[in-house]
This record gives sequence, C-alpha cells and structure tokens, in this order.
Amino acid sequence: MNSDRFQERIEERANRGREGELSPRRLTGRLVFGLVVLVLGISWTLENLGLMDASEVLRWWPSLLLAYGIVRVIGLDGMRRTTSGVLFMVAGGWLLARELGWITVSIVKFWPLFLIVVGASLVWRAMRGPAPDSRPASRSSYPRPFALMGANVTRVESQELVGFEATAVMAGVELDLNGAKSAKPEIVADVFAWWAGIEVLVPEDWYVICEATPIMGGVENQTKLAPGVEPVTTLIVRGMVVMGGIEIKNGKSDSRFTGMKMGVVANRRGDREGEPTPPTQG
Repeated sequence: MNSDRFQERIEERANRGREGELSPRRLTGRLVFGLVVLVLGISWTLENLGLMDASEVLRWWPSLLLAYGIVRVIGLDGMRRTTSGVLFMVAGGWLLARELGWITVSIVKFWPLFLIVVGASLVWRAMRGPAPDSRPASRSSYPRPFALMGANVTRVESQELVGFEATAVMAGVELDLNGAKSAKPEIVADVFAWWAGIEVLVPEDWYVICEATPIMGGVENQTKLAPGVEPVTTLIVRGMVVMGGIEIKNGKSDSRFTGMKMGVVANRRGDREGEPTPPTQG
C-alpha cells in the first residue's frame, strides 16, 4: 500500500533525525556558534591578562565563513546546499587571503559575481525542469507561477501534479494546491524569492519536507498532518530565498486577488470560472 510506504519513509527520516541528535559528533549551528564564543572569550581573557595578543587570533575570522561554506557544500549538517555553500567559501577564502596579505583587492569590487551565481542557478533550474523520472510535464501538471513587482495567485487543480516552480521578485506569489493530486508519491518543488514572499497552501494529508536555502531571509513550514490521516504525498521544497520569505501551510486561500486556475482566469467570487462578478451597488 502507498500509505505503508509513506509511513516507512517518514519513520526512516525521523529515525535519522533522532540518531543525528543523539550523536555527539553531529555538526550543528549551535555547536559552531558555541565554539566561536568560547574562542573569543578565551582570547580576550588572555589578552586582558597580558598573555597574548587577541588580534593574532581574530585575524583568522574569515576562516569561519570558509568552513561554513564547506559544511554546506558537503552536507555535514544533514543537508547539502551547494549554491550558498560556494558563496560562503568564496567570500571566506577571499577575506582570509586579504587578511594574510596575499591579495590587496577588496571583495566588494566583485559583488556582481553574486548576481552571476544567482542568475546562473536560476537559468539552470529553469532549464532542468521536473525530475528526469517524472512523466512528461504540461502546464497543468507542472505550473510555473511568476511575479515581478506584483501579485500572482494561482489555484492548481491538476490530478497529475509532478511538481511546480514558483518565482517571485519584489512581489508575492500564492500557490493553492488544495485541489491538486500528485502523479506519484513524492514530488519536488523549486522556489525562488528575491525581496519577495511565496505562500504555498497544501492539503492536510500531504507531508512537507523543506530544504530551501534562506540568505538573509526566512523559510517557515507550518504544515501538520491531520490526526489519524495517512500522508498521500510527500512534497519536497527546494530553492533559494534572498531577503524574502517562504511560508508553507495548510488551509484555504483568503486572498482577494484574482488568480489563475491552470491558465484560465478564475474569479473567486463568481459563480463560474471566467464569469465576472456583478458590481456591487451602493
């Protein structure tokens, strides 16, 4: 049964998480931050006692960015994030080389490289599309809502959904999946938000795994399985959030915007799709 396979998959992921939490060798953000605070405290204490010069230690601070980037690329924290990891590695390596006097050019002059990396990542993801093992995707089975300095409200009611791609640039995207059904037990979503917000509404019998990478932004997964309900679909959300936010939750849409329903204009207050709502009197 599909429900049995989903339950086994969820239990396997939960067991891996518990094993990682119990393992003393697991590398976490709290462990790294604690080590940094410990080193700073020891260095400044010894400097106040006249036993060492703390500046000789603090000059190596860019190595923290370099190490953090390596952790994200390799996935030592439990999840690989190649794009952001490479950015941290480049920034940390360059700043460290400058602190050691190997180079004299400031990294600020190369800030457009960040745009190149982000743009190349977007192009690659857009050209790649759904997973290779997915069935041929159409506009309805693989929607791609996009918003630029505006709002896009999309309701998906495809019964053979293989994934989706949501992009928001200084805008807002709302994707309502309550009327959709997946074509396979596990589907992958690709999201990108730049100074923007993306909201994804999923049914209560979907299990959501969020693997999106926030860069000066936030990703929030508020979904939860209804009591006694077996998950019918696992949704894996990947992508990047730059100075924005992504929220995934259960429930119906309360947006007042007129959205798109599989390429057909859908007015939420009309009696039928495409039927304009009569103007209110008064």
